[in-house]
Amino acid sequence: MRKAGLPESITTHDLRHHYASVLLMQGESVITVAERLGHENATLVLSTYGHLMPDSEERTRRAVDEAWGCAPGVPQGEAPNR
Repeated sequence: MRKAGLPESITTHDLRHHYASVLLMQGESVITVAERLGHENATLVLSTYGHLMPDSEERTRRAVDEAWGCAPGVPQGEAPNR
């Protein structure tokens, strides 16, 4: 830590949390992050870092719009009438 010029209060555990947080905030898979951290499954990653994951509402909407866009007669980008 000293060689890296980090404050003495920073621990390797802090760096581990930072690493996981950065990956998740950039949209990396929870499974991949769990693997990188050496966890058997993604449960601990989800319970610890789930709040950091970017909102995927727009991404999922776009995925469905693109998938249905190939079907003739399917309106694109219109809000449903309720």
